[in-house]
Amino acid sequence: MDMSERQRRSDEPTANAVARGLNILAVRDAGVARRYMRHMHVPDHVIERVLDHPELRRRESAAQSISEAITPSAPQDE
Repeated sequence: MDMSERQRRSDEPTANAVARGLNILAVRDAGVARRYMRHMHVPDHVIERVLDHPELRRRESAAQSISEAITPSAPQDE
């Protein structure tokens, strides 16, 4: 089995939640990313791995990097 096959997660909703969580980590902090992933029912051992051991993260697909990207929202009128 090649590394890219081993690194892909077959549970797409979890993979997408992790990808979004990592995007949150990049723009906010680990606490917010952790809360988001828990809210999305990502198993705790996966959250620990992706937040505490970046070298063990699975690679996201090209589609995930686009679909799970965080885009700025328009300011809301008060």
